[in-house]
Amino acid sequence: MPNTSPSILFEKKGEGHPPVDVLGLVAVLAVFSALSFLFAALSQLSGPVVETGISPQTLAALRWSAIGIVLGVLAVFVYQGRLIGWYGTLLAAIVSAIQAVRIDIPFGVLIIYLSVPTVVITLLLVRRDTFFGR
Repeated sequence: MPNTSPSILFEKKGEGHPPVDVLGLVAVLAVFSALSFLFAALSQLSGPVVETGISPQTLAALRWSAIGIVLGVLAVFVYQGRLIGWYGTLLAAIVSAIQAVRIDIPFGVLIIYLSVPTVVITLLLVRRDTFFGR
């Protein structure tokens, strides 16, 4: 009988280092995480200096920081080969593709913006045996 416990999502699959293409995905997630933290820091430099209440800069910094934390945790879980890393990265790629279509950007930029989630989803589907242990 297969294990249906939620704890299986956090179990480490296999030993050693992941394949090179999975390491590339980990590097991309780590770079996007670092860029998110950079955007969080830079968002504090925009807008008015004095404002009553919670400033929009603080909200933007919190949002970018949350994105950076999630991408950093996903990078660690993908590197370790945990199933939650596969599901989380797949969900993040789908959400970013939906976000790309939802916002109003020129068609040429949309194609470039959609290429990243498409490559990530393809890589995850091709390398799913690394995470599922089959």
